[in-house]
Amino acid sequence: MSDIDFSGLPNKKYYSISEVSTLLGIKQTEIRYWEKFQPKLRSKSVNRSYDLKRIKLLLELKKLIKDQGIKPGKVASHLTAKKNSKSPQLEIKKELIKIKDSIKNASKV
Repeated sequence: MSDIDFSGLPNKKYYSISEVSTLLGIKQTEIRYWEKFQPKLRSKSVNRSYDLKRIKLLLELKKLIKDQGIKPGKVASHLTAKKNSKSPQLEIKKELIKIKDSIKNASKV
């Protein structure tokens, strides 16, 4: 998913906005701006802090906004569309597992 090496990060639960900004190559002001469109990014504390899950979401936002040219206000719809597109693949996989199990059970008889 990412071309960022997370293994080089200090072993902490939360990272400051300056650390995340440096890691991802995004200005702090951009991160704050993107928080308006993705409330999941914003931490509940006064100081902005980001866990790995939020950092990965920021990385995905960066790819959509910077690389693909999608406007920040439209990113949410792209993320939900991407999430929903994975569901049919999961259903197909479950169906194939059922068929595989049926074949195994039939061969035992």
